[in-house]
Amino acid sequence: MTIKNPIPYELRLSTREQCRTMDKRTIEEFGIDGFTLMEMAGSKAASIIKQNEGVGKNGLFFCGKGNNAGDAFVVARYLCSQEHHSVTLVLTSDENDLSTDAARNFALLKQIKEDGGDVSFTDDFQSIDQRNFDYIVDGLIGTGLSSELRDPYAKIVDCINSINLPTYSLDIPTGLDCDSGKILGSAVEANHTLTFGANKRGFYLNTGRKCSGQIHVVRLPFPNKFHEYDATLIDERWSEVLPPFERKADHKYQKGTVHIVAGSQGLTGAAIMSAKSAWSSGAGAVILYVPKNLLPIYEITLPEIIKIPVGEDSDTHFKPSHVDEILTKLESKEGPLLIGPGIGVLQETQKFVVNLLNKYSAQVVIDADALLTWDKLGDIKKEIKKNWLITPHIGELKKSIGQSFDDDSARLEVCSMLAANHSVSILSKGDPTMFINPNGEKSFTGYDTKKFSRAGFGDILAGTITSYLSVKENLTHSVIAALCKGYAKSKNKPAQEIFEPRHLL
Repeated sequence: MTIKNPIPYELRLSTREQCRTMDKRTIEEFGIDGFTLMEMAGSKAASIIKQNEGVGKNGLFFCGKGNNAGDAFVVARYLCSQEHHSVTLVLTSDENDLSTDAARNFALLKQIKEDGGDVSFTDDFQSIDQRNFDYIVDGLIGTGLSSELRDPYAKIVDCINSINLPTYSLDIPTGLDCDSGKILGSAVEANHTLTFGANKRGFYLNTGRKCSGQIHVVRLPFPNKFHEYDATLIDERWSEVLPPFERKADHKYQKGTVHIVAGSQGLTGAAIMSAKSAWSSGAGAVILYVPKNLLPIYEITLPEIIKIPVGEDSDTHFKPSHVDEILTKLESKEGPLLIGPGIGVLQETQKFVVNLLNKYSAQVVIDADALLTWDKLGDIKKEIKKNWLITPHIGELKKSIGQSFDDDSARLEVCSMLAANHSVSILSKGDPTMFINPNGEKSFTGYDTKKFSRAGFGDILAGTITSYLSVKENLTHSVIAALCKGYAKSKNKPAQEIFEPRHLL
């Protein structure tokens, strides 16, 4: 995607395999060995723990046998030797079974103990008195886990979760799948995750947010040319790189016209909220096309919106006979079209939607009831569909679009295939909300969007996106900017106000 600055490092989400590749290439091609990378990761992690916990504290470390344990040994060494911490390490394997770099760091930690450092080792985690400690460090298993956690690790994880102490997971909470965010049998529920080299996709899918707590991305010296990521995270940091929202025009119809086809008898509220949202988001002109019988409702409620009544005086919903009348107006004023909010489910209206979309080749946001026509839109050329954004919530994605999935990671993959196969962009509303375009670019929200799962919020989001699109003329930027606006509003409004659609306008 075209942006003025690189996407912030913390917003780039990598998969397990991408993390392995970056690490491997940095070691083998760039020449920074694994032991040095472990030292850098551990020292930075220790600094974060010290900032949170202070000096002179007692830490309880749970260590496996791989490089995740090696990271824990480095953290323990720094905290003990530099911050006067007392560290107790619970070992799950024999010293001879440690990975090469972990073994080297274990030897250094033993040397600290021999020199008088307050270091102790045990393999009996069940006899530990939690009252003696201030915090826990999880260094059991890193990103490599892809199958269900087995004992003794599963029992140790249960033990960690039963202890009411601040818990720091190194790289990833033990038991959490790096890619899907699923719990593999059982997983550490960390208060903080100190993740090394790259942010991980799984932290934000399924149970990832619950297990990961606060994410701290610890950067390592991976050269930019080696950095790989699968998706990007959407939060307020995107504002650092998105082009500014600047409408420069000589008149109201220049660069900023939004067309909205929405509403039907009993469902006029959706059209009203979409139109208000588009207007408040900076559009130069919002043109609302309405069945003629409903015009008086909109005249009273939308004084700032241009209303175009279509059909006969008795028409309360859209009909195929309205298509040519609307097309003539659409083609006279350049700008994106939003179709669907409150448009209704009548067969006659669905036929109207199909006929209009068959004949209109500019940018379209297809929302709400208009999605019911998806199975009738298969023959439309991809050259037209490439200008579409479909915005289904989870129920619409399953029922109207006909997709099957049972978790967040599966939904992401389904939407990615759908976008590629049909050359459409998809905004999959839910928690997280996901955006996928036909180029394979994926983004999803890292903040709690469950608060927006009420009637009206989808209409507001669709209006905002279409308004931004009329000015920015870049769909990806418009969608991300709209989702960032939702984040900002949810942060700045009191809790009791977040749940009212009018507070997002």
